[in-house]
Amino acid sequence: MKKSVLLLGFAVMVAVGIATMLSRREDSVGLARQTGPTRITKEFDIAAGSVQSVSFNAPRVPGTLTGKWRSSGKAGNDTLSGFTLTDPSDAVLDSSFKRQSSGSFQVKVSAAGRHTFVFENTGHKQAPRHVTLDAEFKPD
Repeated sequence: MKKSVLLLGFAVMVAVGIATMLSRREDSVGLARQTGPTRITKEFDIAAGSVQSVSFNAPRVPGTLTGKWRSSGKAGNDTLSGFTLTDPSDAVLDSSFKRQSSGSFQVKVSAAGRHTFVFENTGHKQAPRHVTLDAEFKPD
């Protein structure tokens, strides 16, 4: 009788261990699915003389961030005074200060965490702008 109780106890422990391993495996598979490509799509207005930022989290690195932005305004002036993309430590990954109305980027991302797009609508022609951002982060 003691032997069968011991064997039953051992069998229960093995079953619990197997169930725990399987549940952890399912969690890690789910995590892998969650760290696939991340889309960043945003439309917003920037008041004259203002700066607007848009952030996203890169959960897994390294990876590649690609995309484009476009601005439009009234009175035939669509340009922004500047565009900057920074990593979590505020290091500049990409920037343009050529008074453009559109731009594209492709950068390698090596730091996990919050990355920020900064759009500047400053300068001598003060008018609001509408900005469209379309980007995708893909972990390697």
